[in-house]
Amino acid sequence: MSWKVPRSLAAQTHRQLRDEILAGIEPLLFEDINGGYALRARLEAAFAAEIGLKHAVAAHSGTVALFIALRACGIGAGAEVITVGNSDISTTGAIRQAGARPVLCDVREQEYTIDPDLVAASISEKTSALLPVDLHGHPADVKALRAIADRHGLKIIEDAALASGARDYGAPLGAFADVTMYSFAPFKPLGSAGNGAMLVTNDDDIAARLRLLVGYGAAQAAEMGAQDYIAEGYNVPLDSVQAALLLVKLPHLAKWTARRRAIVAALEAGLAGTGAVTPRFRPESAPTFRSYAIRVPARDRIYRGLRAAGIEAVVHYAPPITRYTVYAGAFPNSERLPVTNRLAEEIVNLPITPELTDSAVKYMIKTTRDLLRAV
Repeated sequence: MSWKVPRSLAAQTHRQLRDEILAGIEPLLFEDINGGYALRARLEAAFAAEIGLKHAVAAHSGTVALFIALRACGIGAGAEVITVGNSDISTTGAIRQAGARPVLCDVREQEYTIDPDLVAASISEKTSALLPVDLHGHPADVKALRAIADRHGLKIIEDAALASGARDYGAPLGAFADVTMYSFAPFKPLGSAGNGAMLVTNDDDIAARLRLLVGYGAAQAAEMGAQDYIAEGYNVPLDSVQAALLLVKLPHLAKWTARRRAIVAALEAGLAGTGAVTPRFRPESAPTFRSYAIRVPARDRIYRGLRAAGIEAVVHYAPPITRYTVYAGAFPNSERLPVTNRLAEEIVNLPITPELTDSAVKYMIKTTRDLLRAV
């Protein structure tokens, strides 16, 4: 289907940046093959500077990066990790694959992120970490969680997969966590052409463990024939072609984030006075938007109407994780997540790609208003 308002127009941006992208990729194909290592290191340095943290380690995907982050923080068998039930399966999957048990906490109704006021009730003697998710690009209140974590001796692994470009309390995301993961999958705010992720931290020891696990567990050999491994790692660095593309795109992130916010401001104003409930944020929070997640009556009918009108709306993270077949019986207290369960029935995600024209945004507003009026 040819969408009037698509989820992504990345190909359009790639065409505009074609010469720069090709200049970055061609040496990887036609010159010294070892150049990919240096290029990946350049991206790590550039991203660390953009985020304002000491260390950045590029990994193959967001899913594996979360797993690596948990391992690097010492999370394993017998541990519990408090997280949310309205995220991607990568979040709970990484926890379980590390050998730990996810414990689900409910979320704030207005911004869809973990509710710090409810976290303490979920802490047990087995709790080792908190794993907040910056859902849809909305920053979780990790500063508030930091105070809780410090009182109980817990690590914080922040899932900022959807939130490249967002800030909170005047700082880029990651400032209050022990380690933070950003995803570069194609539909993310800073997207590559395939999988990719970055792990960021200010902790020297955690950074060393991240790099060790991403890099196969290999010690740095002093000379040929001195190969050694000091950990069982995973050999999951970011592909150098994706790194080349991201190096070209990273300087444009701030501009694209501003455009996403401008589109959201237009949508919020345009949907005022309708049956749509738009998200609200803490005054210190500066979200980016992978999509614009609004709550609507008769959600499924609105969703079908939007797509029939050529608007590539989606329904993300519904049903909640607790209802996935793979987790049958794993979360017996899912009734303790009333906000999570209610949001899963109401949210529809509108496209927010920075290339959208003002006329496309106006068409999306008019179509959404007409559909809401009809229900």
